Amino acid sequence: MPQPSHRLLLLTIIVLGIGLYTLDLYLPLGIGNGVLYGGLVVLSLAVQNRKVPLLVAGTCSILALSDVFLGVTLQNVPFWMGLSNRFFSLTAIWFPVIYSMQRRRIEAALRNAHNELEVRVDERTRELAMVNQALVEEIGERMETEQSLRESETSLKVSQEELRGSREELRSLAGQLLTAQEGERRRIARDLHDDVNQRLAMLAMDLRRIEKGEAGDFASIISMVRSITGRLTAVSDDVRQMAYRFHPSILDDLGLTKAVRRLVDDFSASTGVHAVYVHHDPVNPVPSDLATSVYRIAQESLNNVAHHAQASEVEVELICDEGRVTLSIRDNGVGFDSMQASQMRGRLGLLSMKERVRLVQGTLEIRTAPGHGTHIEVDVPIGGSAHV
Repeated sequence: MPQPSHRLLLLTIIVLGIGLYTLDLYLPLGIGNGVLYGGLVVLSLAVQNRKVPLLVAGTCSILALSDVFLGVTLQNVPFWMGLSNRFFSLTAIWFPVIYSMQRRRIEAALRNAHNELEVRVDERTRELAMVNQALVEEIGERMETEQSLRESETSLKVSQEELRGSREELRSLAGQLLTAQEGERRRIARDLHDDVNQRLAMLAMDLRRIEKGEAGDFASIISMVRSITGRLTAVSDDVRQMAYRFHPSILDDLGLTKAVRRLVDDFSASTGVHAVYVHHDPVNPVPSDLATSVYRIAQESLNNVAHHAQASEVEVELICDEGRVTLSIRDNGVGFDSMQASQMRGRLGLLSMKERVRLVQGTLEIRTAPGHGTHIEVDVPIGGSAHV
C-alpha cells in the first residue's frame, strides 16, 4: 500500500502532468515544452513501486504524441520540426526510465554478487574454522601422544629398575639359599653322624653284648632291654623332629590352622615369649601348596621374632575366608628400619617370604619402625597357584 508521502507525490505528478498537457495544447507545436515531461518521470522515480515510472513515462509519451494532432500549429513552422521536437521529448521522457532500470539492474547484480561473496566468505570461514579445529585437535592428540610416550618411557625406566632390582634380589636369594642349603646339609649330616649314628652304634653294641651273653643274669638283661627301648624311642623322637622341621606331617593330617597352632605353641614353649593365636577355620580345605607357603611364612616370621625382635608378646592371626587366606603376625619388639623392608636385601628370611608370596600371587606388607615392633601381614587368594 503506497505511503502518504508517495500518494502526495503521485498526486503532484498528476496535477503537473495535467498542467503541462494543458499548456502544451495552447502553445504552438514548435515550442519544445514537451521536454518538461521528463521532469515528471524523474519525480516518479522517487516512488518505490517500479511500475510507476513506466506508467508515468507511457502516459507522458501518449500525451506528448497526442499534442501533435491536437495542439496549435503555426503556418510558418514546418510539421517535421514539431514532430522532431516531440521525438526529442520522448527521449527526455524515456532516458531517466532506461537509466533507472539499468542502474537498478546493476545494483541488483552488485547485491547478488555481494551476497554470493558473503556466502563464499562464510563458507570459506567455516572451512577455515573446521581446518583450524582439526589442527587444534591434531595438536592436542600429538601432545597427548607425546605425554603418553614420556609417561611410558618413565614407566619403562621404573619397570627396568624394578626388574634390575628383582634380578639382583633373585641372585642374592639364590646365593643365600645355596649357602643355607649347604649349611643345612652339613648340620643334618653332623646330627646324623655325631648324634643319631653314634646312639645307634651304642645300641648295636648293647645288643651284641646281650647276644654274646655278656649282659649277666636275666634281671640285668631285662634292665638292658628296657634301656635300649627307651633310647630307641628317643632316637625315633629325634628323627621325627628332624622330619617335622623339613615338612610337618600335621599340615597334611590336620590342616593349616592346626599346624600353625602347633607352630605357635612350640615357639612359645621354646622361647618363653607370650604368644596369642587367633584363627578362623576354612569352610573348604586349603590347597596343599598354598597351605605350605603360608605355614613357611609364619615359621620364618616367628624365627625372625625369636632371633631379632627381642619381643615379649606375639599375636598371630590366621583368617581363612571362602576366597582368601590372611596371616597377620604382630610383635612388640625392637623393630627395624622400614627401608630394609622395602629393599628386601641382605635378609634371607624376608627374601624367602617375599618369593613365597609372589609364587602364590599374594601380597606381603611389612610395617615396622625402630622401637615400635613389627607387623607382617600376608593376603593370599585361595585360587592362586604356587610352586613350592
